[in-house]
Amino acid sequence: MADSADARPTLLVVEDDQWLRERLVRAFGDRGFDAQGAASVTEALERSEEAPELAVVDLRIGEESGLEVVRALLEKDPATRIVMLTG
Repeated sequence: MADSADARPTLLVVEDDQWLRERLVRAFGDRGFDAQGAASVTEALERSEEAPELAVVDLRIGEESGLEVVRALLEKDPATRIVMLTG
């Protein structure tokens, strides 16, 4: 989470489509977010040791479910705001 008024809001993009993930991370970064991406459930869990303030999560991440990521993020911090993407 952001520690001060100067800190940028943290955002995690979980999307297995590399082009879309990179595009979203870049677009959010350009708009003032501290954005990072993850291509799998495992990578998302590794990158979210400190729960992000915001997350954009694909419902289907390869053969995995984005709901696993949602559940884990909310366990770490129930205040995390999450948007779920579907195809």
